[in-house]
Amino acid sequence: MVRGAHPIARTGNALPARALGLALWGALALPGAAMAATYKWVDEQGNVHYSDSVPPEQTRQKHFRLDAQGRQIEVIEGAKSPEMLQREQMLRRLRAETAGLIEEQRNRDMALLRTYASEEDMRLALNDQIVQSDASVLILKKYRARHADILRTQEKRAAEMERQGQAVAAQVLKAIEDERRRIADYEDKIRVLEDKKRIIEDRFSRDMERFRALKAEQVRSSHGALGEVFAADDDSGGLSAVACSSEAICLKAWALARSYVLRKADTPLAMDTERLVYTSTPLSDQDMALTLARIAGHGEETVFLDIRCRQSSLGRELCAGPKARDIRAGFRSSVEAGMGSVP
Repeated sequence: MVRGAHPIARTGNALPARALGLALWGALALPGAAMAATYKWVDEQGNVHYSDSVPPEQTRQKHFRLDAQGRQIEVIEGAKSPEMLQREQMLRRLRAETAGLIEEQRNRDMALLRTYASEEDMRLALNDQIVQSDASVLILKKYRARHADILRTQEKRAAEMERQGQAVAAQVLKAIEDERRRIADYEDKIRVLEDKKRIIEDRFSRDMERFRALKAEQVRSSHGALGEVFAADDDSGGLSAVACSSEAICLKAWALARSYVLRKADTPLAMDTERLVYTSTPLSDQDMALTLARIAGHGEETVFLDIRCRQSSLGRELCAGPKARDIRAGFRSSVEAGMGSVP
């Protein structure tokens, strides 16, 4: 062995010096090549450009960075006007209010799922409440029947006195009045219990429907759910929101907005309340989910639409693309056209 020689010189797999140098150069060069970026930007005439750099005069405008497959991976914002900053602040507030409504509904849903393990558990619980209610009604009806008998006896006494030409005794008149009052009181209590029974049955029906929907959503979301991203503000100068100042107008705007959401969403309805419409988390890169919220304010309310896509590169691209812009742009005009005028 030659003193000072590297052990690699003895191996059968040793690389020639030139080949080793080329391999090292390639290893160093590849990361730099992979970092080369492509940008997309739009000039003042609306023409779309692609290049490996953005002209200095365009850097103050919004532009995009693309990956090797041409998919959008980053939005680079330009200088923002006061109007844009104000719109962003409003968007953050509306999203925060909407998130609060979603959280409230999720808490109610979790309470329902914690309370009942199955539909059979719900039916048993309903049956227990109905049995208790019916038992209470039966007792009250027995008391009412007993006092009805007493009332008939007192009325017969009064009739007998009148046939004999006597004035009806004061105590008899008072007894009749007391029994009629007691019977009316029992009838009121029976009516209250029967109303509560109907409320229990209606609530059970709604809870059962919601329980089934939640179980179905659990099964659905277990296949391909990656989370969500929001569609970015499109710099159009207006949010996908409609303001209303009276209950009648707000109800009409809400109905029109809900109809619009159900037409445009790609995912099934997951939450549907008086103040929130929320379609299921998108499982496909091509699916767009929508959220509609009715948000209270000072002197007026806001009906706000938001757009959600799958948390993936294709999902982010969908939320930044023409489909999201068209849904956002069409929302306000669709609602206002249905109302006939801007509130």
